[in-house]
Amino acid sequence: MSDEKHPQARTFDALNARGLASKREYVRGLEQRRDPEALSLLVECLCDESWYLRDLAEQVFLRLGESTAGLLLPLLDTGLWFTRTSAAGVLGRLAYGPAVPGLLRLAEDLNRTGADAARDALVAVGRGGGAVRLAHDLHRLPPDRRRRRLDEVGARDRSLAERIERLMRNEELMSLEDESLLTDDSPLVRASEDGFEWEVLTSPAPPKGHAAGGPAGAAPPAGAPAPPAAGEGDDARGA
Repeated sequence: MSDEKHPQARTFDALNARGLASKREYVRGLEQRRDPEALSLLVECLCDESWYLRDLAEQVFLRLGESTAGLLLPLLDTGLWFTRTSAAGVLGRLAYGPAVPGLLRLAEDLNRTGADAARDALVAVGRGGGAVRLAHDLHRLPPDRRRRRLDEVGARDRSLAERIERLMRNEELMSLEDESLLTDDSPLVRASEDGFEWEVLTSPAPPKGHAAGGPAGAAPPAGAPAPPAAGEGDDARGA
């Protein structure tokens, strides 16, 4: 494949262009092509030192959606912290469930920016229909690591952390091996969630406390004056 046929393949010149317009046109051309070589060059853009070029490539991958998200998974383990951060951000915004194992690894990154990006992305996946996938992979971590990750999720979204812990108590869900069933809208997950909501809605209300602090319906202690009959209280006294 010659450079004359696909001038966008001349990576060196484009990635070192001084003008922002040149970088913008380069990335736009790759998006229009969308062939394997163009996608590979877009991945390379996420490895470039130019923040502007990385941001342009991120926007393209967000527009392309899940169809190309798998190309970013290896970047979660690359040696460049800004590349790991970019990949985590895109995968989180796409709520891409298969990224959860890599994001859990990246959450322990020595680079704080990369680790925080991974933790934010895990929450985004959980909010975007991947809570059960997150629970499933957390369930397989050693207890100490699982607790740290749950605490990090809880610091960002307490209700999501509580939901994940509830899902982890469902042995049937946690034993699933078919990853296609690990979505929040799968019938099995919805059935487990509906059961929980029904239990909350149908649980008996706590008994109302007496004025004297005793349980509802309890007789007054021996020697205590009987409560006033209707019409005998302060409100029934005339002027």
